[in-house]
Amino acid sequence: MVVRPKAVILNDTSSRYHHGCSRVMRLLLRGLDEAGIEVAARSPARADWARDEGVLAALRGAQVVVINGEGTLHDGAPLGARLLSVLDHPDAAGKPVALVNALWQDNPPEWDGWLSRLALASARDSGSAEAFRRVRGQGRWGPDLSMSAPAEVAAVSRQGLVVGDSVRFEARRALAQAAQRLGACYVPTKTLKGRVWDVGPARSLLWRAYNGVWTGRVPEFEMPRDEGAYLARLARAEGHVTGRFHAVCLSMLTGTPVLALASRTSKIERLLKDAGLGDSRLISVEALERLTAKEAARPFSKGEKKAVAEFLTQGRTEAKRLFADIRGLCG
Repeated sequence: MVVRPKAVILNDTSSRYHHGCSRVMRLLLRGLDEAGIEVAARSPARADWARDEGVLAALRGAQVVVINGEGTLHDGAPLGARLLSVLDHPDAAGKPVALVNALWQDNPPEWDGWLSRLALASARDSGSAEAFRRVRGQGRWGPDLSMSAPAEVAAVSRQGLVVGDSVRFEARRALAQAAQRLGACYVPTKTLKGRVWDVGPARSLLWRAYNGVWTGRVPEFEMPRDEGAYLARLARAEGHVTGRFHAVCLSMLTGTPVLALASRTSKIERLLKDAGLGDSRLISVEALERLTAKEAARPFSKGEKKAVAEFLTQGRTEAKRLFADIRGLCG
């Protein structure tokens, strides 16, 4: 019987009720499995893995540690430092540590030591890869793992606008007000599983409290239950306006024309640049207040469609190479 090498994953974001993060984790797990690696333990996002005896026990028996970077490693964030500190833990001594799917932005020089000791460091944007190169002598990257497999949604006719949310409150409120004004369907990238939110009054109160909008009518408001339902909803829309990184990723994946507000970091700007869309799909809060429905549904041009298709192909190719390289670290 072939014994499969074991991995421990730090920063499992699937518990965040976020469709993009759920998809990233699903494809990360699938990629490791197809590469012949067994995942022995996963430490959830924001958890203190060093205090989890189950994770530590798995770490002692693992052949590789995989840190799912996503948007955690910026501005010297304590949660990012907690993830990278696995390099100093005695239970990980001598084990290769792979950082994957990572943003790296405005981190302190003290983190360079950790970065240089990683067995593998793969960014999800070219700017982060350049930061890796300055420290490690080389930088590799591939598009976010959420785009490393097809959307697998049925082709349907598109109708109407979808407006999403943002991690930034000011932007989220502006998006909600735009949904009111444009008659759009409000579809956040996060969801709540409780059935109470299916009840009309509760849903309306949730929408108002989440967005800080207490006047005007509550627009049509949907919370797709899972990744597949979210992708299917985007695939039916003529256009999508959002402030979420993964919402932009999944719009491109479903071929849905998208306009995006900037997030807390430069991750959305980097994503659009790497995808060959430049800043033509970026919109400010001020411009959002003047946006018309026609502008919000501006179709992708022929050149944009070609650029997105090439970007998605790159994502699948790089993901396959990434998982093969992680398998190679296991000996």
